[in-house]
Amino acid sequence: MTARIRRAISTPLSAALIRAGVTEPSTPTDGTVETGARLGLALLAYMLGVTLIITLLPFQFDWPTRWRVMFTGGPVDIVANVLLFLPLGFLFRLARREGERHAALTVLWIGALVSMAIESAQLFERERYASVLDVATNGLGAWLGAIAYDRLASRRRVDGVLIGRLSLELPLMGLVYLMIPLLWLNALASGPVAERAVLSLLLGVFGASLLGGIQRHHFGPVRSLDARVTAAAAALWFVAGTFPALATHPTMLLTGTLLVGGLAWWQGSRAFTLLPSNRRFEVPLLTSAAPAYAAYLILLTLAPLLQGVDAWQIGVTFPGVATEWTKTEILRFLEQVAAFTLLGYMTAEFRGRSVPAYRLALPRLVLMSAAATLMGEGIRGFHEGHGASIARGCVLLAAAMYGGWLYYLQRSHVKELLSTRNPLPAARTSPWERVDAA
Repeated sequence: MTARIRRAISTPLSAALIRAGVTEPSTPTDGTVETGARLGLALLAYMLGVTLIITLLPFQFDWPTRWRVMFTGGPVDIVANVLLFLPLGFLFRLARREGERHAALTVLWIGALVSMAIESAQLFERERYASVLDVATNGLGAWLGAIAYDRLASRRRVDGVLIGRLSLELPLMGLVYLMIPLLWLNALASGPVAERAVLSLLLGVFGASLLGGIQRHHFGPVRSLDARVTAAAAALWFVAGTFPALATHPTMLLTGTLLVGGLAWWQGSRAFTLLPSNRRFEVPLLTSAAPAYAAYLILLTLAPLLQGVDAWQIGVTFPGVATEWTKTEILRFLEQVAAFTLLGYMTAEFRGRSVPAYRLALPRLVLMSAAATLMGEGIRGFHEGHGASIARGCVLLAAAMYGGWLYYLQRSHVKELLSTRNPLPAARTSPWERVDAA
C-alpha cells in the first residue's frame, strides 16, 4: 500500500478495525509523547492564566477587617467550579511526559491546593469571599478531568479512541477547544447587558459551523459518528462555555444551545460527495465559517462606542486615559486578548499546509495581526473616557503571536501522531481510497 493511500485512510475507520482485531494498534513513540507534552503545557498555561484572572478579579487587595469565609454555595456555583477546573486536570495529565504521570487522585490534591491558594488570596480581595466548598468542587473538577484523560489514554493509540474522540489529528479542532475560555470571558464580561448576548451567539454559530463541517467531511464519510451525536456535542460545548451566563441570560443560553445544536446537525447531515479534494477540507471550512467570527470581532470592537463617542485620543498605558479599571473593563479586555489568540491561530491555520514552521509564518502573522490591532485601536480611540491604548495594542499583538505558536505546536503533534500510524491490510479500503481508485 502506498504512503498516499495510507494517508487517505481516515482515523475513525482505523479505530474500528483495531477494535475488530483486524490490525494492531500502534504504540505512542517518544516523539508523540514529547509533542503532546509541549502542546498540553502551552494549553495548560493558557487555561490556568484565564482561570486565575477570573477567580482573582478585580485585583483590589487589602488587609481585611474581618475574615470572610463561606462553607456553602448554590448549585450553579458548584457546577461552575467543577467545570472551571475540569480542563485544568485534563491538560495537566496531557502535559506530563510518559514517565512523569501522576495518579488521578494526586491531581485531585493538586487541584485542591491550587484552589486553596486562590481562595486564600481571595481573603484579601475587597469584593470576594473565600469558600471551603470551592476548594472541594475545584479539586473534584480537576480529578474528573484527569479521569477523563486516563479513560482515553488507557487506549491511547494513534489509530484509536483518543484521536477519534478528541480529533487531535485535526488542527482545526484546536479552535473549538480554545473557544471555551473565550466563551467564559464573554459570558462574564456581558453581565446584565442583553445586547452583548449577540456576541455569544456569533461565537456559537462559528463553533457549530466548524463542528458540523468536521462531521460532514471527516466523520460522516465513514459513518463513525452520526450527525445527531455531533449536534449534541456542539450543544454541550456551547453550554460548557456560556454556563456563567445562566443566571443573567437563561433564555439566551437556551436559545443559543438549540441554535448551535441545530446548525451543527444541519451542517453535518447535508448531502456529501466523495471527492479526493474533500480530504483537504480544513481551509475551505474555516473560510466558510470565518464570517461569523469576523462579525463577532467587529461587534466586539464597536461595542465600547455604545457607551459614548468623543474626540479621538490615545494613551500609552491601560486603557488610554482611564485612571482605574472596573471588573467589567478587565473582563472585556481579557475577552479581546482571548479573541486575538484565536485570530492568530486562524491566521496560521490558513497557510499551515504550505508554511511548515512557525518562524517562517511569523512575518505574515505579525503583519496580519498588526493590521487588525491598528484597526481595532483606531476605532476604540473614539471611546469616550478611554481612547486607544498603545499598551493594549501590544498585548493583543502578543496574544495573536501566541495563538499562531499554539497552532504550530498542534501541527507538530499531528505530524508525530500520523507518522506512527500502522498500515492497514490492503484488502480493506476506505471510502476515500475507493474514490482514488476510481
